[in-house]
Amino acid sequence: MDSFYFYPTQYVKKQAIKANLAFDESVKQYLRHWIEQGTVASDGLSLAGEHDIDEFVEYGALRCFFKHHDNALERLLQQDDIANHLLRPSTEVYFEPDAYEPLLARFERRIYNLAAQREHLEVPFRYSPVSRQSDYGDSVGLADMPAGAVREDIGLYFGTRRSDTTALNLLARQLRREALFSTALPIHVVTEGYMEDSLRIVRQMTEQLREDGDQMLHCFVIQRRHAFDDRHLGAALLLMNPQQPDLPQRVIFCDTLKPNGKPPWWNKFKRYVDTVFPQPADSPPASDRLEDGGLNLQRLHDGVPVRHQDIDCAFYTVSMVNALIQIAKLSPELLVSSSIEEVVRQMTARIPEYFEGASTPKAPEHVREVNVVRRWQTGQEALIDIRRSYQSELALPVVTSTKSDGLNWVSIDQAVSGIDLSAA
Repeated sequence: MDSFYFYPTQYVKKQAIKANLAFDESVKQYLRHWIEQGTVASDGLSLAGEHDIDEFVEYGALRCFFKHHDNALERLLQQDDIANHLLRPSTEVYFEPDAYEPLLARFERRIYNLAAQREHLEVPFRYSPVSRQSDYGDSVGLADMPAGAVREDIGLYFGTRRSDTTALNLLARQLRREALFSTALPIHVVTEGYMEDSLRIVRQMTEQLREDGDQMLHCFVIQRRHAFDDRHLGAALLLMNPQQPDLPQRVIFCDTLKPNGKPPWWNKFKRYVDTVFPQPADSPPASDRLEDGGLNLQRLHDGVPVRHQDIDCAFYTVSMVNALIQIAKLSPELLVSSSIEEVVRQMTARIPEYFEGASTPKAPEHVREVNVVRRWQTGQEALIDIRRSYQSELALPVVTSTKSDGLNWVSIDQAVSGIDLSAA
C-alpha cells in the first residue's frame, strides 16, 4: 500500500481548488448578508468598519452563525450554491493519492466540524474530533499541533475514522430496505445494542412469534459491534423456528478477518450464543451449531501506516448481510439445507464491490477505492436526510400531509462504474 497511488476519480486537483474557492466565497457572501440583516450585532467584535466585517466573516462569523441557530446546517443546505457543493458526488472530489484525504474547502471543513458539535448532525467521516478543532472550527493538522502534542491516530484521516452512530444508522436503514418484501422466508434485521444484546432480541422476537401462533421459519440477520469495549463490527445469521425459540435451527457467524483460518472473535461469539440460548446440562450447547461464514476482507494492522489502517468493518459487514438477505429472498433453500461452504460461495457472488465472482476477491487497491467512495457517499446520504427533513418541516404549515414516510429515496453517487454500491 505504501507504493500504491490512489486515483478513484478523474477529478484533478486544479478543478477541486477552483470549486472550493467558489464555495468559500458563497458561504462568506451568505454570512455577510446574514450580518447585514442585523441578525447578529457583534459577538464580542466591533463591526463598525468594513475591515472588521471582513475579518469577522473570515474567522468568527460561521461559528457565531452555528451558535445563534440550532438549525444552522439546515439553513445552509437551503442555499443551492452551498448545497450543491456539500452534496457533490465523489466524481467531483479530489482525493489525495497517499492518505485518501478529500480536498475540502476551508469553510466546508468548518461546517462539518461545527455541525458535529450538535446532536445528530454529524456528517460521517468528514469532521475532525473536537480535540482536533480550532476555536473557529478549523481542523488542526499534525503540523499545527503544539510541540510535544503531536500524535498521529486514525481520527486524523477521512479514510480511517470509525463509523459513528449516524453512519451505522444509515447502513442499518439500507439493510432494512433490502429486507423488505420477503415472503417465502421472513427476514428480520437486528442492529440494536451489542452482539449479545442483538442475540437476545432475536430470541425475544422468536418467543413473540410463538405466542402469535406463527409456524414459519424466520431468518434473522445481525450487524453490530461486539461489545462496549470492542469497536469491531461483526455480522450473523440465525434461522429460528418459532416453536423452538430456545435453540437456533442454524447460526452463522460472519467476520471480516480470518487470520490463521479462524476469526479472532470466534470464541467470544460462541459465549454469546451459549449465554443467550442455554441448553440443559445433558444436551449439546447451542454453539455446537455455530458455522463460520466469515470472509478475509479486512487488512491486518501490523506494519501498516496509520493513514492506511483498514477501519472499514462497517462496510464489509453491511455487504455480507446484504448478500445474505438476497440469498434469503431469492434462494431460501440454500440457507435451510446447503453447506456453509456453498452459502459462503453464494454470498461472495453477491458482493461485486469486493469480489470478481464467487470466492474470487478483488485486489486490495480496488477495495480501498471502493471503501473511500462509500465513506463519501455515507456523508452524502446524511446531508440529503438533513436537507429533506428540514424542507419537510418548512412545508408542514402549508401542506400538513407532506411528510416523508422513509420509503422515498434520492439516488446518491454511483461513482465506480460497473460496481453495485446499493449497500454503500
